[in-house]
Amino acid sequence: MQNQFLTNYSEITFLEKIKDNLRHCDSFDFSVSFIKKAGLVLLYKDIEAAVERGCQGRIITSTYQNFTDIESLKSFYSLMGRHSNFECHLDHECFIDKGSATLGYHSKGYLFQFKDCTELIVGSSNITRYALLRNIEWDVVVRENNGSDLFWLAMAEFEDKWNATHKLNSDIINLYANKLNFAIERWDMDYDLSRANIKPNFMQRKALKELNRYRSVGTNRALVIAAAGSGKTYLAAFDALNFDPKRLLYIVHEGSVLKKSLETFQDVFGSSITYGIYSGTSKEFDADFVFATNFIMSKTLDLFAKDEFDYIIIDECHHATASTYKKITAYFEPEFLLGLTATPERMDNQDVFELFEQNVPYELRLRDAIINDLVVPFKYYGIRDTLVDYGLSKREERKMIAQLANEEHCDYISEQIETHRPQGKLKALAFCRNVTHARMMAEAMGEHYNTAYLTGRNDIGER
Repeated sequence: MQNQFLTNYSEITFLEKIKDNLRHCDSFDFSVSFIKKAGLVLLYKDIEAAVERGCQGRIITSTYQNFTDIESLKSFYSLMGRHSNFECHLDHECFIDKGSATLGYHSKGYLFQFKDCTELIVGSSNITRYALLRNIEWDVVVRENNGSDLFWLAMAEFEDKWNATHKLNSDIINLYANKLNFAIERWDMDYDLSRANIKPNFMQRKALKELNRYRSVGTNRALVIAAAGSGKTYLAAFDALNFDPKRLLYIVHEGSVLKKSLETFQDVFGSSITYGIYSGTSKEFDADFVFATNFIMSKTLDLFAKDEFDYIIIDECHHATASTYKKITAYFEPEFLLGLTATPERMDNQDVFELFEQNVPYELRLRDAIINDLVVPFKYYGIRDTLVDYGLSKREERKMIAQLANEEHCDYISEQIETHRPQGKLKALAFCRNVTHARMMAEAMGEHYNTAYLTGRNDIGER
């Protein structure tokens, strides 16, 4: 039988070899020191498929150098719960030398048994994205018809380490997660954005690193605060690219935003997945990535399994305290929930932070976004207005609107605009209290400028 030397640039790469072996072997036994979710996703479907067809599978990994992440361990633990023919063990300070110092678990060995032969693959490759796709790695395949002495020596070593390590369970995962949370030494970065057509800016890179770090300690939901226009949607797309979900749900409160958000994800993911809009006018809910309004999703939750989506994004999540959002977040059980907002603090004292268990891996406020040229700078003028009684109650709303839209007040607004406006053509956007206020202001200010008012009844083209 032919032995092989594998790299990431050989005719058959290490990753291709492992995936092919998993499709045909009767059993596999891996001893791999470092495993990251970003790398595991490249193999997990093949591991899962092998186990589902009855293949016997065992994996030993380690907490050495705090490298292996919690997400990978949870994936293995979940697979153990579904299939009795798969088991994972964890080295958590299991090996001690004569001086009572912990020995590092640093092996990279992959053992396969087939009906008529065995294969031993040993080298430098861990299960990380860089190791499996980019790094300079060397691995050697030794293949024998009936299993060589070398293979059985390796198997004996595997059995020895198997018996000395912990069977994976929730207690050991939680123990390691707590250790990671307070660790000084921890490896956070293992993702590759080379597939993306565009690259993250400095803010997005910092946020991606922090999101990756939070997930590495078992955090399953987080809130990112970033100024409007600084690239929150692209950040979500880049993080989804790192996470590599099978299915993704993107929730927004405004239907007009759906298409733009979908296009952003297309920029990052390309045509490798399918996209669908789920709204009052579109029912494309079978796509890999579904972009939905909170209203339609909250009304049709029974169409979806609780674990339908492994990655969910709530855009403009300062609205997430509303009942429609709460129904969605209470129903679904994703592996990760990401909230995006520029304004988490609410005037009604509803706590957005609590929905994300106070997890805020990154925060970029407006001032910092302007300083770093991520959004257009602006000047803010506070105008003293004595012509309107702003202390009127909500019951007296009509009276206030009448004061706002009367001739004297509109003349005053025009004077202030002309005092502070820059030279050249004027384009301005004014926000009104309601539709009646917008209509009355457009009519009154029409004495000074060419005006129009827009409401929810106007389509996107008109807006």
